Amino acid sequence: MSTIEKAMGKHRQSAEKPNSITAAMKAKAEASVKSATVSTPESNDIHSGGSNSNVSVSGVSEKLLTPQEPIVHQPIFIDTDRLKNMGMVMHTDEAVNVKINNEFRSIKQKLLENAFGSGAAFHQNGNLVMVSSALPDEGKTFSAVNLALSLASEKDKTVLLVDADVIKPSVNHTLDIDDKPGLIDYLVGDVSQLSDIIYPTSIPNLKLMPAGAFHHLNNELLASSKMEVLAKELASRYSDRVVVFDCPPLLGVVETVTLSKLLGQAMIVVEQDKTKIADVKAAVSQLNKDMAIGFIMNKAVRGAYSQYGYGYGYDSKAKKS
Repeated sequence: MSTIEKAMGKHRQSAEKPNSITAAMKAKAEASVKSATVSTPESNDIHSGGSNSNVSVSGVSEKLLTPQEPIVHQPIFIDTDRLKNMGMVMHTDEAVNVKINNEFRSIKQKLLENAFGSGAAFHQNGNLVMVSSALPDEGKTFSAVNLALSLASEKDKTVLLVDADVIKPSVNHTLDIDDKPGLIDYLVGDVSQLSDIIYPTSIPNLKLMPAGAFHHLNNELLASSKMEVLAKELASRYSDRVVVFDCPPLLGVVETVTLSKLLGQAMIVVEQDKTKIADVKAAVSQLNKDMAIGFIMNKAVRGAYSQYGYGYGYDSKAKKS
């Protein structure tokens, strides 16, 4: 029996027909019950804290939690002229940065095939793509941002760029935007709703999720059940979305290996004449064996003006398919 029903019971006339005062109280209580049973999927229980409204029946008060409204973010401005001057992927009416545009077109087509085409059956969460490298300073963030920019130009796809380098976040610096609450803040619980850490941008079809505040339990947070639920939500909520994770380097960092268990594809950035083959093999050996694994050759000398090369490979399970 609810509190409201108990309160109403105190005023019943067990042996007499209810008088006008009792009838009025009953009507008031019924009206209160109707207002109290309005709920939302996020909050359909009666709580005693938070922002609330009071329902009173004969001196008995109940507090109802008001559902928290999601934060409405204004689009983050990204200076495309600055990106153009940096030699990054551009898809405007101007024929700029043609080589890098075409190279990332080739890379993304293989990723899209694994996420939504014939390869999708062999790679769970194929639309969740990791970009990493064996060692620091090989161009992984630059490659992750360019890949996201290229994907954003697709007419029937959207892209979410996640700064998952929770040790040394770089996406905001590369795009020249302010730090904001992000992934770690959500996993810790400082931000309650996933939508509050997904920010629209001035580039159509491109959204951002920052790394958020540093936490000494970064790896444990990324290995948590909450992160697993988050990955499933990102993979399934929008059928047309690709999520690009800019991850820390693989060697000497546990966080990237932990994340690889939740993702479907990996792009490993390799700097020509710098990265050792032994380091690449050691890095790739730590990844989730079910992933499709590809490579981006950074700073490859293929011509007088060429800065990028690319390759793409599959793991043994994909080759058998």
